[in-house]
Amino acid sequence: MKILFLDCFSGISGDMTVGALCDLGVKPSTLEWELSKVDIGDFHMHFERKQRKGIEGVKFGIHEGATHTHEQDGHGHGHAHEHDQDHGHEVESHEHEHEHSHEGEHEHEHGHCHEHEHEHEEKGAHSHSHEHEHEHEHERDDAHAHDHVHGHSHEHGHSHEHGHSHEHGDEHEHVHGRNHAEIRQLIQASELSPFVKKHALGIFERIARAEGKIHGMPAENVAFHEVGALDSIADIICACVGIEALGVDAIYVSPLHEGRGWVECAHGRFPIPAPATLEILSGISLAETDETHELITPTGAAIVAQFARSFGPMPRMKAEKVGYGIGTRDLASRPNVLRAVIGELEG
Repeated sequence: MKILFLDCFSGISGDMTVGALCDLGVKPSTLEWELSKVDIGDFHMHFERKQRKGIEGVKFGIHEGATHTHEQDGHGHGHAHEHDQDHGHEVESHEHEHEHSHEGEHEHEHGHCHEHEHEHEEKGAHSHSHEHEHEHEHERDDAHAHDHVHGHSHEHGHSHEHGHSHEHGDEHEHVHGRNHAEIRQLIQASELSPFVKKHALGIFERIARAEGKIHGMPAENVAFHEVGALDSIADIICACVGIEALGVDAIYVSPLHEGRGWVECAHGRFPIPAPATLEILSGISLAETDETHELITPTGAAIVAQFARSFGPMPRMKAEKVGYGIGTRDLASRPNVLRAVIGELEG
């Protein structure tokens, strides 16, 4: 049986999940094409090879904007600069990182909670802090491991904190919040596959139920602010698309590790894990680490809650390929990556 094992030793977020799936071989063009089936407007995806403590993988990001594409695989709805390595192109990464960080990934996505450890803060209606680290760097990456690594890609990293802070190229706050009913309608009206529709709707339902319980309202009436934004919708849909593309029979997940400390929410300060994250993971084992940052975001929590057959040590398996989804922050005690292993279950 072909399985996927998600090793969450540094937590998990939506964008790190997408990055890890790409590192396993899911093509960005596939994600771009499928996401274009949802009526969310223009977007621009970014896939960069990055490192955290010497571990290299894929960092995924998305922001609103016109299409810039140099695609080699024939898809007409590309939103990322792509030079397919199957054509022998060198991978030369010209990064323009304009990081717009929402700590807690979709804390914003869901619960409007954000860590306040930013170099530059902008406070909006939902107590969202935004980190603007406008780094302009030019990296040379001669790795040719994956045909989905794009040369000449302008990255506006989309990860949270460790993959859990959304970095966006936009200097404005997210203004495209949608409620649960609107998101459900977008997905149902799309031409996504039945598998992707089923699981994307399931993930959003988990977040809506958690938010509804916390705020004392029906899930149907939950108004998402950040989870209704482009980046969060992309994380969830692309994660489902990537899992379907890999064709695995089951997903197993390691014990979950979370950070410690506090996050600022619209309703005050709350300890990590954020309220929605903890609610989504009800009944699932969770361990605290020494990291003073949020490591598990609501989107990441909802993804594993939706797909995991079980949580625990790596099952007896024959590993065929390993991929890494890269987070934003350099953590003190561990590489800020999500490790994904695909292979055959034994025994």
